[in-house]
Amino acid sequence: MPDKMSAIPAWTWIVGAVLVIAIIFFAGLRAVQTQRHLHLVQNQLASTKSEAAQANAQIADLKKQTVSLNTELDKANAQRDDLQTKLDQATTEIKSTKSQLEDKQSDLKATQSDLETAKQAADQAKAEVTDLKKQMASLNAEVDQANSQRSELQTKLDQASSQIETLESNLEEANAARKELQTELNQAKSEGQPAPVVSAPLESGQ
Repeated sequence: MPDKMSAIPAWTWIVGAVLVIAIIFFAGLRAVQTQRHLHLVQNQLASTKSEAAQANAQIADLKKQTVSLNTELDKANAQRDDLQTKLDQATTEIKSTKSQLEDKQSDLKATQSDLETAKQAADQAKAEVTDLKKQMASLNAEVDQANSQRSELQTKLDQASSQIETLESNLEEANAARKELQTELNQAKSEGQPAPVVSAPLESGQ
């Protein structure tokens, strides 16, 4: 047996040793690279989870703002409806007063004896018409203001809805990225590599 071993050239042993060392070196290098990759993937996964949590918080806040804007919009609509009702009532009163004025003017022409009384009634009716016209103009201005407020609230509501859709889209993308990173982490673990010690996730903004 010693004769057989001595018959093997020394360079064969050297080559074999070099090959063994090279295999051990590359295996160790591969393990270090895999461990670094796992550490990087876990850090990215933690960052993605943090961003998703922030997006959820922003969505919840915007939804609260949307509820508040809807409430204000409902109030504005109620005020507008109330003002419209008052305007309709004022218009009806004006028409009724005009009709009464026409009747009194007709009576004035038909009855000369009641000229003074009819004239006073006509003047009073005209004053009432003028006053009611002023009231109608004021109510019209209030209706216009209510419509302007409603339009402004509707614009804010549309902007909030658009922001919610954008954040929900960003959240879906973040969740997709998180799932992909989680898959890579699971695949790396399934290869038998030891999981690296993961430090606490960095806070957002660091």
